[in-house]
Amino acid sequence: MAILLLSEPAPGDPRDQDAAVVVAAVTALDAASPKDRLAIAAALNANLPGFRLALTELDRAIQTGTRPAYFQSRLPEGVTIIVADAGDQKKSFGFLHDGQGIVLDTLPLTPGFDRFALVTIGFVAISLFVFSLWAAISLTRPLTNFANVVEGFGLDSVPAQLPEAGPEEVRKATRAFNRMQRRIAEMAAQRTRMLAAVSHDLRTPITRMRLRAEYLETGDTKAKLVRDLDQMEAMVCGCLTYLRGGAQQEMVVLDLASLLQPVVDQFTDLGSIVRYNERSHISVRGNPDDLDRAFSNLLDNAVKYAENPEIELFERDGDAVVEVSDRGPGIPSDQREAMLEPFERGCADTTAHAEEGFGLGLAIARAIVEAHGGRLVLDERVGGGLIARVSLPKIDIETR
Repeated sequence: MAILLLSEPAPGDPRDQDAAVVVAAVTALDAASPKDRLAIAAALNANLPGFRLALTELDRAIQTGTRPAYFQSRLPEGVTIIVADAGDQKKSFGFLHDGQGIVLDTLPLTPGFDRFALVTIGFVAISLFVFSLWAAISLTRPLTNFANVVEGFGLDSVPAQLPEAGPEEVRKATRAFNRMQRRIAEMAAQRTRMLAAVSHDLRTPITRMRLRAEYLETGDTKAKLVRDLDQMEAMVCGCLTYLRGGAQQEMVVLDLASLLQPVVDQFTDLGSIVRYNERSHISVRGNPDDLDRAFSNLLDNAVKYAENPEIELFERDGDAVVEVSDRGPGIPSDQREAMLEPFERGCADTTAHAEEGFGLGLAIARAIVEAHGGRLVLDERVGGGLIARVSLPKIDIETR
Protein backbone atom coordinates (compact mmCIF):
# COMPACT_ATOMS: atom_id res chain seq x y z
CA MET A 1 0.00 0.00 0.00
CA ALA A 2 2.88 2.38 0.77
CA ILE A 3 4.41 1.67 -2.64
CA LEU A 4 1.10 2.39 -4.38
CA LEU A 5 0.53 5.64 -2.48
CA LEU A 6 4.07 6.90 -3.03
CA SER A 7 3.93 6.03 -6.71
CA GLU A 8 0.91 8.24 -7.45
CA PRO A 9 2.18 11.17 -9.55
CA ALA A 10 1.19 14.63 -8.28
CA PRO A 11 0.08 17.35 -10.71
CA GLY A 12 3.14 18.82 -12.40
CA ASP A 13 5.29 15.84 -11.43
CA PRO A 14 7.54 14.55 -14.26
CA ARG A 15 5.66 11.27 -14.13
CA ASP A 16 2.35 13.10 -14.76
CA GLN A 17 1.60 12.54 -18.42
CA ASP A 18 -0.57 15.66 -18.58
CA ALA A 19 2.33 17.86 -17.48
CA ALA A 20 4.62 16.45 -20.16
CA VAL A 21 1.98 17.08 -22.85
CA VAL A 22 1.46 20.67 -21.66
CA VAL A 23 5.21 21.43 -21.75
CA ALA A 24 5.57 20.01 -25.26
CA ALA A 25 2.51 21.85 -26.61
CA VAL A 26 3.37 25.24 -25.07
CA THR A 27 7.00 24.99 -26.22
CA ALA A 28 5.84 24.32 -29.80
CA LEU A 29 3.43 27.26 -29.76
CA ASP A 30 6.01 29.64 -28.30
CA ALA A 31 8.55 28.74 -30.98
CA ALA A 32 6.07 29.18 -33.86
CA SER A 33 5.18 32.42 -35.53
CA PRO A 34 1.85 34.04 -34.61
CA LYS A 35 0.26 33.11 -37.93
CA ASP A 36 1.13 29.38 -37.52
CA ARG A 37 -0.08 29.04 -33.94
CA LEU A 38 -3.75 28.50 -34.88
CA ALA A 39 -2.84 25.58 -37.15
CA ILE A 40 -0.60 24.04 -34.45
CA ALA A 41 -3.35 24.39 -31.82
CA ALA A 42 -5.88 22.74 -34.17
CA ALA A 43 -3.47 19.84 -34.82
CA LEU A 44 -2.85 19.34 -31.11
CA ASN A 45 -6.57 19.32 -30.33
CA ALA A 46 -7.23 16.82 -33.11
CA ASN A 47 -4.51 14.33 -32.16
CA LEU A 48 -4.42 14.45 -28.34
CA PRO A 49 -7.52 12.87 -26.71
CA GLY A 50 -8.80 14.85 -23.78
CA PHE A 51 -6.57 17.85 -24.62
CA ARG A 52 -8.09 21.25 -25.47
CA LEU A 53 -5.95 24.33 -26.21
CA ALA A 54 -7.23 27.73 -27.15
CA LEU A 55 -5.45 31.00 -28.02
CA THR A 56 -7.07 34.03 -26.40
CA GLU A 57 -6.39 37.41 -24.88
CA LEU A 58 -5.75 37.30 -21.13
CA ASP A 59 -4.99 39.89 -18.53
CA ARG A 60 -1.52 39.37 -17.05
CA ALA A 61 -2.87 40.51 -13.71
CA ILE A 62 -4.71 37.19 -13.30
CA GLN A 63 -2.79 35.18 -10.69
CA THR A 64 -5.43 32.65 -9.44
CA GLY A 65 -3.80 29.22 -9.23
CA THR A 66 -0.36 27.72 -8.70
CA ARG A 67 2.80 27.87 -10.73
CA PRO A 68 4.38 24.37 -10.58
CA ALA A 69 8.16 24.47 -10.46
CA TYR A 70 8.21 21.66 -13.01
CA PHE A 71 6.70 23.96 -15.63
CA GLN A 72 8.90 26.93 -14.82
CA SER A 73 12.10 24.88 -15.06
CA ARG A 74 11.23 23.35 -18.44
CA LEU A 75 9.37 26.06 -20.34
CA PRO A 76 11.20 28.61 -22.52
CA GLU A 77 12.14 31.93 -20.93
CA GLY A 78 9.21 34.35 -20.68
CA VAL A 79 6.55 31.61 -20.79
CA THR A 80 4.28 31.25 -17.75
CA ILE A 81 1.82 28.48 -16.90
CA ILE A 82 -0.68 28.69 -14.03
CA VAL A 83 -2.66 25.59 -12.96
CA ALA A 84 -6.15 26.04 -11.53
CA ASP A 85 -8.34 23.37 -9.93
CA ALA A 86 -11.56 22.90 -11.90
CA GLY A 87 -12.99 19.67 -10.47
CA ASP A 88 -12.63 16.68 -12.72
CA GLN A 89 -10.47 18.66 -15.19
CA LYS A 90 -7.07 20.28 -14.94
CA LYS A 91 -7.54 23.83 -16.17
CA SER A 92 -4.38 25.74 -17.01
CA PHE A 93 -3.74 29.13 -18.53
CA GLY A 94 -0.68 31.16 -19.24
CA PHE A 95 1.23 33.50 -21.51
CA LEU A 96 3.80 33.01 -24.25
CA HIS A 97 6.93 35.17 -24.43
CA ASP A 98 5.18 37.70 -26.65
CA GLY A 99 2.15 38.05 -24.39
CA GLN A 100 -0.16 35.64 -26.29
CA GLY A 101 -2.65 34.16 -23.83
CA ILE A 102 -3.45 30.44 -23.85
CA VAL A 103 -6.05 28.32 -22.07
CA LEU A 104 -5.65 24.53 -21.66
CA ASP A 105 -8.20 21.98 -20.53
CA THR A 106 -6.89 18.42 -19.95
CA LEU A 107 -8.73 15.38 -18.61
CA PRO A 108 -6.96 13.50 -15.79
CA LEU A 109 -4.72 11.00 -17.58
CA THR A 110 -2.94 8.74 -15.08
CA PRO A 111 -2.74 5.32 -16.75
CA GLY A 112 0.72 4.82 -15.28
CA PHE A 113 -0.68 4.51 -11.79
CA ASP A 114 -3.36 1.99 -12.77
CA ARG A 115 -0.90 -0.13 -14.70
CA PHE A 116 1.60 -0.03 -11.88
CA ALA A 117 -1.07 -0.94 -9.35
CA LEU A 118 -2.21 -3.93 -11.40
CA VAL A 119 1.37 -5.13 -11.92
CA THR A 120 2.13 -4.77 -8.22
CA ILE A 121 -1.03 -6.53 -7.10
CA GLY A 122 -0.44 -9.30 -9.64
CA PHE A 123 3.14 -9.75 -8.48
CA VAL A 124 2.03 -9.94 -4.85
CA ALA A 125 -0.70 -12.46 -5.70
CA ILE A 126 1.66 -14.68 -7.70
CA SER A 127 4.31 -14.46 -4.98
CA LEU A 128 1.80 -15.41 -2.30
CA PHE A 129 0.59 -18.35 -4.40
CA VAL A 130 4.11 -19.61 -5.09
CA PHE A 131 5.27 -19.32 -1.50
CA SER A 132 2.01 -20.80 -0.16
CA LEU A 133 2.38 -23.74 -2.55
CA TRP A 134 6.00 -24.20 -1.50
CA ALA A 135 5.04 -24.08 2.19
CA ALA A 136 2.18 -26.53 1.68
CA ILE A 137 4.40 -28.99 -0.21
CA SER A 138 7.17 -28.66 2.38
CA LEU A 139 4.66 -29.48 5.10
CA THR A 140 2.65 -32.21 3.36
CA ARG A 141 5.56 -34.16 1.81
CA PRO A 142 6.94 -35.33 5.20
CA LEU A 143 3.40 -36.14 6.33
CA THR A 144 2.77 -38.13 3.14
CA ASN A 145 6.01 -40.08 3.56
CA PHE A 146 5.14 -40.67 7.20
CA ALA A 147 1.68 -41.98 6.27
CA ASN A 148 3.12 -44.28 3.56
CA VAL A 149 5.65 -45.81 5.96
CA VAL A 150 2.97 -46.28 8.62
CA GLU A 151 0.66 -47.90 6.05
CA GLY A 152 3.39 -50.32 4.93
CA PHE A 153 4.55 -51.17 8.44
CA GLY A 154 4.34 -54.85 9.26
CA LEU A 155 6.10 -57.71 10.96
CA ASP A 156 7.10 -59.43 7.74
CA SER A 157 10.17 -57.32 6.99
CA VAL A 158 12.89 -55.30 8.58
CA PRO A 159 11.34 -51.93 9.54
CA ALA A 160 12.56 -49.05 7.39
CA GLN A 161 13.68 -46.02 9.36
CA LEU A 162 11.78 -42.96 8.22
CA PRO A 163 14.01 -39.91 7.51
CA GLU A 164 13.52 -37.17 10.05
CA ALA A 165 12.54 -34.18 7.90
CA GLY A 166 9.96 -31.43 7.87
CA PRO A 167 8.63 -29.22 10.68
CA GLU A 168 9.71 -29.88 14.24
CA GLU A 169 6.38 -31.51 15.11
CA VAL A 170 6.70 -33.94 12.20
CA ARG A 171 10.30 -34.73 13.14
CA LYS A 172 9.23 -35.52 16.71
CA ALA A 173 6.49 -37.84 15.44
CA THR A 174 8.99 -39.49 13.08
CA ARG A 175 11.48 -40.12 15.86
CA ALA A 176 8.74 -41.60 18.04
CA PHE A 177 7.54 -43.81 15.18
CA ASN A 178 11.06 -45.07 14.45
CA ARG A 179 11.54 -45.98 18.11
CA MET A 180 8.16 -47.72 18.12
CA GLN A 181 9.12 -49.71 15.01
CA ARG A 182 12.33 -50.91 16.61
CA ARG A 183 10.58 -51.92 19.83
CA ILE A 184 7.83 -53.81 17.97
CA ALA A 185 10.38 -55.57 15.77
CA GLU A 186 12.36 -56.63 18.83
CA MET A 187 9.23 -57.91 20.57
CA ALA A 188 8.18 -59.84 17.44
CA ALA A 189 11.63 -61.42 17.19
CA GLN A 190 11.54 -62.39 20.85
CA ARG A 191 8.07 -63.85 20.40
CA THR A 192 9.22 -65.94 17.45
CA ARG A 193 12.23 -67.24 19.34
CA MET A 194 10.10 -68.03 22.38
CA LEU A 195 7.48 -69.89 20.32
CA ALA A 196 10.18 -71.85 18.51
CA ALA A 197 11.60 -72.91 21.86
CA VAL A 198 8.14 -73.81 23.20
CA SER A 199 7.34 -75.86 20.09
CA HIS A 200 10.60 -77.76 20.46
CA ASP A 201 9.96 -78.41 24.13
CA LEU A 202 6.37 -79.54 23.49
CA ARG A 203 7.19 -81.87 20.62
CA THR A 204 9.74 -83.77 22.70
CA PRO A 205 7.31 -84.96 25.42
CA ILE A 206 4.61 -85.60 22.80
CA THR A 207 7.00 -87.86 20.93
CA ARG A 208 7.93 -89.70 24.15
CA MET A 209 4.26 -90.16 25.03
CA ARG A 210 3.55 -91.50 21.53
CA LEU A 211 6.37 -94.03 21.85
CA ARG A 212 5.11 -95.15 25.25
CA ALA A 213 1.58 -95.47 23.90
CA GLU A 214 2.83 -97.99 21.37
CA TYR A 215 3.61 -100.38 24.25
CA LEU A 216 0.01 -100.32 25.42
CA GLU A 217 -2.30 -103.10 24.45
CA THR A 218 -4.57 -102.36 21.56
CA GLY A 219 -7.87 -101.11 22.82
CA ASP A 220 -10.12 -98.14 23.34
CA THR A 221 -7.75 -96.49 25.84
CA LYS A 222 -4.82 -96.63 23.44
CA ALA A 223 -6.90 -95.24 20.59
CA LYS A 224 -8.10 -92.32 22.70
CA LEU A 225 -4.57 -91.60 23.92
CA VAL A 226 -3.15 -91.62 20.38
CA ARG A 227 -5.99 -89.40 19.19
CA ASP A 228 -5.29 -86.89 21.98
CA LEU A 229 -1.59 -86.88 21.09
CA ASP A 230 -2.46 -86.26 17.44
CA GLN A 231 -4.63 -83.31 18.45
CA MET A 232 -1.90 -81.88 20.65
CA GLU A 233 0.65 -82.14 17.85
CA ALA A 234 -1.78 -80.67 15.34
CA MET A 235 -2.46 -77.76 17.67
CA VAL A 236 1.26 -77.02 18.06
CA CYS A 237 1.83 -77.23 14.31
CA GLY A 238 -1.25 -75.12 13.60
CA CYS A 239 -0.14 -72.35 15.96
CA LEU A 240 3.34 -72.27 14.47
CA THR A 241 1.95 -72.27 10.94
CA TYR A 242 -0.33 -69.33 11.74
CA LEU A 243 2.49 -67.35 13.34
CA ARG A 244 4.69 -68.03 10.31
CA GLY A 245 1.87 -67.10 7.91
CA GLY A 246 2.88 -63.44 7.81
CA ALA A 247 6.60 -64.13 7.63
CA GLN A 248 8.46 -63.17 4.47
CA GLN A 249 9.07 -66.28 2.38
CA GLU A 250 10.88 -66.78 -0.91
CA MET A 251 8.65 -65.51 -3.73
CA VAL A 252 8.64 -66.90 -7.27
CA VAL A 253 6.43 -66.43 -10.29
CA LEU A 254 4.08 -69.41 -10.56
CA ASP A 255 1.06 -70.54 -12.52
CA LEU A 256 -1.94 -70.52 -10.20
CA ALA A 257 -3.86 -73.08 -12.26
CA SER A 258 -0.98 -75.54 -12.03
CA LEU A 259 -0.73 -74.98 -8.29
CA LEU A 260 -4.44 -75.61 -7.67
CA GLN A 261 -4.62 -78.85 -9.66
CA PRO A 262 -2.48 -80.93 -7.20
CA VAL A 263 -4.54 -79.53 -4.30
CA VAL A 264 -7.74 -80.74 -5.97
CA ASP A 265 -6.15 -84.10 -6.84
CA GLN A 266 -5.11 -84.60 -3.22
CA PHE A 267 -8.70 -84.32 -1.96
CA THR A 268 -10.02 -86.36 -4.87
CA ASP A 269 -7.65 -89.19 -3.98
CA LEU A 270 -9.10 -89.15 -0.45
CA GLY A 271 -12.59 -89.75 -1.81
CA SER A 272 -13.93 -86.21 -1.94
CA ILE A 273 -15.77 -84.99 -5.02
CA VAL A 274 -14.27 -81.60 -5.94
CA ARG A 275 -15.20 -79.72 -9.09
CA TYR A 276 -12.40 -77.61 -10.53
CA ASN A 277 -13.33 -74.92 -13.07
CA GLU A 278 -10.22 -73.41 -14.62
CA ARG A 279 -10.96 -70.55 -17.00
CA SER A 280 -7.41 -69.52 -17.81
CA HIS A 281 -3.81 -69.77 -16.69
CA ILE A 282 -2.93 -66.82 -14.47
CA SER A 283 0.52 -66.07 -13.08
CA VAL A 284 1.10 -64.67 -9.59
CA ARG A 285 4.14 -64.07 -7.42
CA GLY A 286 4.23 -66.10 -4.24
CA ASN A 287 5.58 -68.99 -2.23
CA PRO A 288 4.22 -72.30 -3.58
CA ASP A 289 4.23 -74.08 -0.22
CA ASP A 290 2.40 -71.29 1.57
CA LEU A 291 -0.24 -70.88 -1.15
CA ASP A 292 -0.71 -74.66 -1.28
CA ARG A 293 -1.34 -74.63 2.48
CA ALA A 294 -3.80 -71.74 2.22
CA PHE A 295 -5.93 -73.31 -0.55
CA SER A 296 -5.75 -76.71 1.16
CA ASN A 297 -7.18 -75.17 4.33
CA LEU A 298 -10.02 -73.53 2.41
CA LEU A 299 -10.85 -76.71 0.53
CA ASP A 300 -10.57 -78.77 3.72
CA ASN A 301 -13.18 -76.55 5.39
CA ALA A 302 -15.47 -76.89 2.37
CA VAL A 303 -15.11 -80.70 2.40
CA LYS A 304 -15.53 -80.90 6.18
CA TYR A 305 -18.63 -78.72 6.50
CA ALA A 306 -20.34 -79.39 3.16
CA GLU A 307 -20.44 -81.72 0.18
CA ASN A 308 -19.13 -81.52 -3.39
CA PRO A 309 -17.20 -78.22 -3.11
CA GLU A 310 -16.13 -76.29 -6.19
CA ILE A 311 -13.00 -74.31 -7.04
CA GLU A 312 -13.08 -71.66 -9.73
CA LEU A 313 -10.13 -69.64 -11.07
CA PHE A 314 -10.66 -66.46 -13.12
CA GLU A 315 -9.40 -62.94 -13.59
CA ARG A 316 -11.19 -59.80 -12.36
CA ASP A 317 -10.00 -56.17 -12.39
CA GLY A 318 -6.38 -57.18 -12.93
CA ASP A 319 -6.37 -59.69 -10.04
CA ALA A 320 -6.30 -63.46 -9.96
CA VAL A 321 -9.43 -64.63 -8.14
CA VAL A 322 -9.90 -68.11 -6.65
CA GLU A 323 -13.34 -68.98 -5.29
CA VAL A 324 -13.85 -72.04 -3.08
CA SER A 325 -17.62 -72.53 -2.78
CA ASP A 326 -19.82 -75.14 -1.15
CA ARG A 327 -23.47 -75.92 -0.48
CA GLY A 328 -23.13 -76.19 3.29
CA PRO A 329 -24.99 -74.33 6.03
CA GLY A 330 -22.88 -71.21 5.43
CA ILE A 331 -21.93 -68.58 7.98
CA PRO A 332 -24.16 -65.71 9.13
CA SER A 333 -23.06 -62.36 7.73
CA ASP A 334 -22.39 -60.92 11.18
CA GLN A 335 -19.99 -63.78 12.01
CA ARG A 336 -17.93 -64.03 8.81
CA GLU A 337 -15.27 -61.53 9.80
CA ALA A 338 -14.89 -63.15 13.22
CA MET A 339 -14.43 -66.58 11.63
CA LEU A 340 -11.21 -65.32 10.03
CA GLU A 341 -9.70 -64.75 13.48
CA PRO A 342 -7.64 -67.51 15.14
CA PHE A 343 -9.37 -70.04 17.40
CA GLU A 344 -12.84 -69.09 16.11
CA ARG A 345 -15.02 -72.09 15.29
CA GLY A 346 -18.54 -72.53 13.98
CA CYS A 347 -21.52 -72.90 16.24
CA ALA A 348 -22.16 -76.46 17.41
CA ASP A 349 -25.86 -76.06 16.64
CA THR A 350 -25.29 -75.42 12.94
CA THR A 351 -22.78 -78.13 12.02
CA ALA A 352 -21.71 -81.47 13.37
CA HIS A 353 -18.05 -80.66 12.66
CA ALA A 354 -17.96 -77.42 14.64
CA GLU A 355 -15.98 -78.99 17.46
CA GLU A 356 -13.35 -80.44 15.12
CA GLY A 357 -10.11 -78.57 14.57
CA PHE A 358 -8.83 -75.57 16.46
CA GLY A 359 -10.21 -72.62 14.52
CA LEU A 360 -6.91 -71.90 12.77
CA GLY A 361 -7.59 -72.99 9.19
CA LEU A 362 -9.17 -69.75 7.95
CA ALA A 363 -6.82 -67.62 10.05
CA ILE A 364 -3.78 -69.33 8.53
CA ALA A 365 -5.21 -68.94 5.03
CA ARG A 366 -5.88 -65.22 5.55
CA ALA A 367 -2.40 -64.61 7.00
CA ILE A 368 -0.78 -66.29 3.99
CA VAL A 369 -2.97 -64.45 1.46
CA GLU A 370 -2.34 -61.06 3.06
CA ALA A 371 1.41 -61.78 3.14
CA HIS A 372 1.15 -62.15 -0.65
CA GLY A 373 -0.57 -58.78 -1.01
CA GLY A 374 -4.00 -60.33 -1.50
CA ARG A 375 -7.30 -60.50 0.33
CA LEU A 376 -9.54 -63.27 1.64
CA VAL A 377 -13.26 -62.62 2.14
CA LEU A 378 -16.19 -64.86 2.99
CA ASP A 379 -19.39 -64.36 1.05
CA GLU A 380 -22.81 -65.97 0.72
CA ARG A 381 -23.40 -68.27 -2.22
CA VAL A 382 -26.55 -67.84 -4.24
CA GLY A 383 -28.90 -70.68 -3.36
CA GLY A 384 -27.22 -71.34 -0.01
CA GLY A 385 -23.70 -72.08 1.03
CA LEU A 386 -20.45 -70.22 1.45
CA ILE A 387 -17.85 -68.73 -0.90
CA ALA A 388 -14.26 -68.18 0.23
CA ARG A 389 -12.89 -65.67 -2.29
CA VAL A 390 -9.12 -65.12 -2.58
CA SER A 391 -7.81 -62.19 -4.66
CA LEU A 392 -4.10 -62.06 -5.52
CA PRO A 393 -2.17 -59.53 -7.65
CA LYS A 394 -1.72 -60.88 -11.16
CA ILE A 395 1.70 -60.91 -12.84
CA ASP A 396 1.91 -60.35 -16.59
CA ILE A 397 4.83 -62.28 -18.10
CA GLU A 398 5.91 -63.05 -21.65
CA THR A 399 5.91 -66.72 -22.62
CA ARG A 400 7.30 -68.62 -25.58
